[in-house]
Amino acid sequence: MIRLIYASSATTEFTESKLMKLLGQARANNQKENISGLLLYAKGNFFQVLEGEKQAVEKLYCKIQQDERHTSVVVIDRSDITRRAFPDWSMGFKNLETFDSCEVRGYNTIFNKALSEKDMEELGPDIIYLIEQFKKTW
Repeated sequence: MIRLIYASSATTEFTESKLMKLLGQARANNQKENISGLLLYAKGNFFQVLEGEKQAVEKLYCKIQQDERHTSVVVIDRSDITRRAFPDWSMGFKNLETFDSCEVRGYNTIFNKALSEKDMEELGPDIIYLIEQFKKTW
């Protein structure tokens, strides 16, 4: 199995209803492919963890790269794993624009703005830390 963490920028604004529709589609598709993970969204930025069998995760990631709703797709981490961090979630979700940042230790306000591809590459360790902190709060 592998874990793939990526960041990307949305090509259009995502309202709460658009996010919920995207999340519903992701959960249904991931369940079929036995993929688990987490999706975070803030200010036009997506941060996502995908876990599962290598072929299924890589196939999904290729689709994401070609999805016209994303641009500047950057792999933050790609690792072999023996167990899932999110085994019970076809896709956990948190909209970072609507949560209390005090809930997450060390939350960085850098995520409160649109990020460039260069920003995403440089913030890789911070993005991984943020994901780990969200996992602890759930």
